[in-house]
Amino acid sequence: MTFSKSSVRHFFLSLAAVFLLSACTNQFAYNTLPFWIDYYLSDYVDTTSAQQKQLDADLEAFHEWHRQNELSKIQALLNQLEADMAKPLSYSQIGEYHHIINDRIQASLEGLTPALVNLISSLSDEQAQAWLDILNTNIEEAVEKANEGSLGEQHSRRQERLIERAEFWVKSVNAKQKKQFLEMASYQIEMRPVFYSIRDGLMSELEGILTNRKDPNLGDRIDDYFANVIAFQSEQHKNDMALYLARRYELLQRLDRHLTESQRKAMRQKLASYSEDITAVLN
Repeated sequence: MTFSKSSVRHFFLSLAAVFLLSACTNQFAYNTLPFWIDYYLSDYVDTTSAQQKQLDADLEAFHEWHRQNELSKIQALLNQLEADMAKPLSYSQIGEYHHIINDRIQASLEGLTPALVNLISSLSDEQAQAWLDILNTNIEEAVEKANEGSLGEQHSRRQERLIERAEFWVKSVNAKQKKQFLEMASYQIEMRPVFYSIRDGLMSELEGILTNRKDPNLGDRIDDYFANVIAFQSEQHKNDMALYLARRYELLQRLDRHLTESQRKAMRQKLASYSEDITAVLN
């Protein structure tokens, strides 16, 4: 569920995407993983030479840990999903995969925590403030862009993005499926006030982490933050998000149930090819 809820979530899930999706894209991308994580981080903080040296070493250590501990688990998940996609998934299976995928993302991100502890704890006041300023600017720009045009235009833009992501997996979508994506887009836009409220809470939590970066429990706070970002929940909106996920699972089930034979085949081939790419990385 990637929505313009915040640059906070986008930042950390971009990191997750780098080492989950690049791991499944090709061997070169995964083997250059430290570079790509550093690339994302460089958008938010300008490091000193000493900080960069430490970060480079930490990212190399993370890369080796991830290769040894997480890649085979990601591959097993891809293999299981590819097998299960031979026929339509049940509502409970869709919910289960949502949680399993989140668990894998969280595990990978927590492997990055030691590197972030060293980096964040070494930040100057100016660096920490710059990080927050950039995030706030990105959030403002994302909200402004999301609200451009009429409500109908916003629905259409969101629908187009959902279709584009779907076609990455199934090559093309039909008219009925496009209507279902419009339904999903409309509901996600309807949920914006809830998403924005949760985002603001996450932003406050991150600000606390950066402000209290000398906290001896910094690693635990970062791990807790990752869990909150991935779950994208808050006590205040617990019921709202439960309803949102239930509706989302139901719509995904409908979409999956109506995949054509060629669409289902294309998706299974994509999953299988990713698994083969991971085998190449592991060997």
